[in-house]
Amino acid sequence: MKYAIDALTAERKEIVDKLQKQDTYRNRNLANLKSIDKALKWLNMLEKNSIEDAGQFDFLRLPFKENCFASYRIMCDNESESIQDLEDENIELFPDDIILKRK
Repeated sequence: MKYAIDALTAERKEIVDKLQKQDTYRNRNLANLKSIDKALKWLNMLEKNSIEDAGQFDFLRLPFKENCFASYRIMCDNESESIQDLEDENIELFPDDIILKRK
């Protein structure tokens, strides 16, 4: 992943240099710069969290329910069917939040 980050960083530097020197393709260069910045943020986040193979994960978006103030809570069931054994993990999620799930 380091190679991709380094390549995009070098490309970003070239675009910034072009933007400083000329105005001919300014809109296209600005669009490319935004795209590279977005990709670099994702790649850095994935590398920071040691996520090497994106194919091993699914993105799950939490749905909106009727009550717009509802939230989701992460619970540990302690391998029990009893409600009394549930432990709240103090992680509160909201509709439209995304969970990264390992396949």
